[in-house]
Amino acid sequence: MLDTQRADFLSCYGHSTPTTPCIDKIGEEGAVFLDNISPAIWTLPSVASMMTGVHPHSHGAGAHNETFNAEYPTIADCLNDQGYKTTAFYANKYCMMSKREFAETHRPPGAKYTVPEQHDLSRDRVELAKSWLDQNHLQDQNPFFMFVQLMDPHLPLHPPEEFKHFVLDDATDEEIAEINQETLDTWSGRHKITERQYAILRSMLDGETAFADSLVGKLADYMREKEILDDTIFIVCSDHGDMLGEKHSNFGVHDHFTHHLCVYEELIKVPLVVRYPKTFPAGSRVENPSQTLDIYPTLAELIGFGAPHCQGFSLTSALTDKPERTFTLTEYQKSAHVGVRMLSRVDPTMDVRLYMRWLKAFRKGGMKYIWASDRHDELYDLKSDPQEQKNLIAESPEKANELRIEMENFLVSLPHVWYGDNVDTARADSASVDRMRALEMFHELP
Repeated sequence: MLDTQRADFLSCYGHSTPTTPCIDKIGEEGAVFLDNISPAIWTLPSVASMMTGVHPHSHGAGAHNETFNAEYPTIADCLNDQGYKTTAFYANKYCMMSKREFAETHRPPGAKYTVPEQHDLSRDRVELAKSWLDQNHLQDQNPFFMFVQLMDPHLPLHPPEEFKHFVLDDATDEEIAEINQETLDTWSGRHKITERQYAILRSMLDGETAFADSLVGKLADYMREKEILDDTIFIVCSDHGDMLGEKHSNFGVHDHFTHHLCVYEELIKVPLVVRYPKTFPAGSRVENPSQTLDIYPTLAELIGFGAPHCQGFSLTSALTDKPERTFTLTEYQKSAHVGVRMLSRVDPTMDVRLYMRWLKAFRKGGMKYIWASDRHDELYDLKSDPQEQKNLIAESPEKANELRIEMENFLVSLPHVWYGDNVDTARADSASVDRMRALEMFHELP
């Protein structure tokens, strides 16, 4: 899993820069799911959905609840019962919250979002994964389930030396050093990233994407060399994308930068490439919609274990002209996660109401409806307006209402859990949490 990897920066998804030759090759030997949507817009709820096969509505993890408590069986749980060896190589704490039921978990000591340490840790993670295969599968041929998280291309964007040629030729070291990549500074409106700086950042994202691609290639090539790749369901995916100043409405307060706070395509459309010659024909380019929570029921079908709780659909259905999935759903809860950080690290008196919206994106038949708890709803025709520049909510209220009702009916059909509000108070002072309580934006269960 490539953390924070938006689909449109991969060459197999049409990017004009050749960033991903290794993933392209995997896609040529398997299937590229061209309209793949994450069920959430940041790591914790997205990975929780991937590992449980259910929507955030049902597992409860999100921007208001930084915990993973739901009692759904994970992929690792089911595969343990099938006699698989299960292992995970993690890069950050929010992804690690999904570690439940993995027989082994690995996270290098001192793992953090710094450069160049993060690049070294990513390299180490792949080498550890190769060593694990050597010791735990190649010797005894036991079936295995391995999850590898690469933090690239998560901010800060600073591609390693061998990938710096992707950065704009005329970008100087001084220019690059001056770019403030601290998310909270941009969200607060106290810092403005220029168009020139965004252009440099996009080229740096190319370099980070290419670096991550090279690590995927090293693992795939190792498995190919050991003659186990063709018998492995090899999946390349991401938890969410990222915003880099794309022009969308946000009440004129600040740019959309990195993730959280919106559900636009740059953030929810993520890569999903599957290689398994026995099932996925080489060179398949799948236009039917898919979601990353569909990985679980796909594995259940191909391996042969029960997963009646899953709310997704097997990806094999998407290969047909009568796919089971006809819509996608992305959810974002009120962001106590962002609110307490803004209060504790930016300004203890700032107005955080902007960040306390619940958002849902429902996509069907080329249309996209964005439901917002403050009724600032949006509607887009993705076929004629893929960049989501023309909000049709005022001129097509009937269509918006039709999609809203269908989305709500689907949510009503799902189990729902509520664990109250829980945030990482280690990174948020108690005064900020108290302020959120006083404003009735933070509610803990007794």
